[in-house]
Parts: sequence; C-alpha cells; structure tokens
Amino acid sequence: SSYEDLQRVNQHLDKTLVKLASNTEPFRLGGRAFGIFGLTSAGKSSIINKLLGYDPTKIDNHETTKKIQIYEGQSYRLFDIPDINDDISYFTMDYIAFLKGLTKRLVLITTTITEMIKCFRFLDAINLRYDIIINKFDLIPISRRQEFKKIINQQIRELNLQGVDHVWYISVLNPNQCPDWSTMINSLNYHPENVFNDYDFFDNDFYE
Repeated sequence: SSYEDLQRVNQHLDKTLVKLASNTEPFRLGGRAFGIFGLTSAGKSSIINKLLGYDPTKIDNHETTKKIQIYEGQSYRLFDIPDINDDISYFTMDYIAFLKGLTKRLVLITTTITEMIKCFRFLDAINLRYDIIINKFDLIPISRRQEFKKIINQQIRELNLQGVDHVWYISVLNPNQCPDWSTMINSLNYHPENVFNDYDFFDNDFYE
C-alpha cells in the first residue's frame, strides 16, 4: 500500500511513522549523495547520464528496477530511486535512514505536481526537503512557459507541499534553452550541510 492509502486508513500509523522517522539516524552515504525520484517517462535516465558527464542522447536508458541503483560521479554519488508506482516499502527504518542521509532529494516531473504526489506527501510527512525538477521544459511553447510556471506554483500551494526548496525548469536534452540547468548544477555543487564523508553499507533492496 502507498503511504497515502495508509494515511487515510490509519492516522495513528501516520503519527507513529513520523515519530519513528524523527528518531532515525541518517545513513552516511559517502560525500555528496543525490537521490533522484520520478517516473521513467520524466527522463530519469537522461538526467542521470547528463549529471555523470555522458551524452544523454547516446546512452541507453537504465534498466527499470525495484532496487535503488547507485552511480559514481566525479564529485557526487547518484541514487536512482525506483518509480513511485512500484510497491517499494517506504515504512522500513532503513529506507527512512537512507532518505535522511541524502544530501539532496530531486523529484522529477513533466507536466503536473500530481505525477509524484505520493512521494511529496511521504517526504513532507517525515520532514525532508526536496527540489522539484520539471524536465522537457523545452517542449512547452515559449509563449506558454510563464503560464505553465504559474500553474505549477499554484499546484504547490493548493496541495500544500511543505518541503520544496527549489523548482527547476530544465531540458536535459537541450540545456541551453533552459537557463535553470546551470543554476541547478551550481546549487548541487554548493550544499555543505548533510554531507558525510564516510559510508554506511546498506541493502539497496528495501522491498518486503
């Protein structure tokens, strides 16, 4: 069951989860550690390849998996989080410790905040901050881009998302068309807090 379903069924569980999460120590993930959430259609493979320094147009998509995939970059480690629609067990303390250990949590969408609402609700419930990345922004006609941004901001307000640090409008395949790309990279490169240089080994398969 998703966190949203369980929240509706049992408010008691919600309070217990938040209490347990607050008492859970973060895993040490070895330097800068970025978790990338999002549906495959949002271009997760492309952004991972781009951040690793590869040409996203010439690299095959990463295989969809139920395990968290780890990729080593030059100055940071990337964690590819399974699609939110997969039946991942969000309720283990190991998984929460992993989420808390990330330097940043990056949530990809393409057209609407509701694509990843279960993820946002869960991160909000355990008081974790995140960036929202709108990929494929170059596909929005220039004349409609400001209105599109207003709609996204309105959705964030109406859904009462609590943990939003930044909203980036980018195109991985055409980064020069969307100046947020370079600003986002600068933001990722400057994030001194919550960086652990040592590493806690963990099971990257959090499924029950």
